[in-house]
Amino acid sequence: MPPKPTTSKEEILSAAISLVREYGMESVNARSIASKLNCSTKPLFRIYENMDALKKDVIAQLDLYYNTFMESRMSDDNRLLTQGISYIEFARQEKNIFNTLFMDKNCAGKSIEEILDADWNQRSIMNAQKITGLSLENTRNLFRDVWLYSHGIATQIVSDDINLPSEEVVQLIRNAFKRFSIVMKENEHE
Repeated sequence: MPPKPTTSKEEILSAAISLVREYGMESVNARSIASKLNCSTKPLFRIYENMDALKKDVIAQLDLYYNTFMESRMSDDNRLLTQGISYIEFARQEKNIFNTLFMDKNCAGKSIEEILDADWNQRSIMNAQKITGLSLENTRNLFRDVWLYSHGIATQIVSDDINLPSEEVVQLIRNAFKRFSIVMKENEHE
């Protein structure tokens, strides 16, 4: 009877996620994970066929973590506003995970339409429509503009190009939401 593996899938994923958090996805390889677990690379390949399969599971776990982070901070008082603020806060707290999920071309090729149509964003779009009274088209445009603005701030924070205190981020996103809403209302009356 072969010896029971002492390294579990959960331990491997935990080590890989720890490496991503500390150094980024490019640091995730069989040797670095084995080193973190203080074992050989053999247990990894008993559980995973290859590194691509492991990295796919890592991305799935990071997505789950991101979604949980966001949902715990978003409010139906104004989901779009709190989504933008939370997105930037995630970038501030988890720079390497943010970079892996949103800047390392994992979303490459997605169009604005695909982002606007994503199931995850529908609740924020519908909430924004209820709050602003805009048409669905202009609410989607509002979502697009606030999302792009938030992403721009987040990427500046991740790349250490700017240092914005959280309070200033909140004010910037509130101002953007308000101003973009006004522009969308003006568009409806043209």
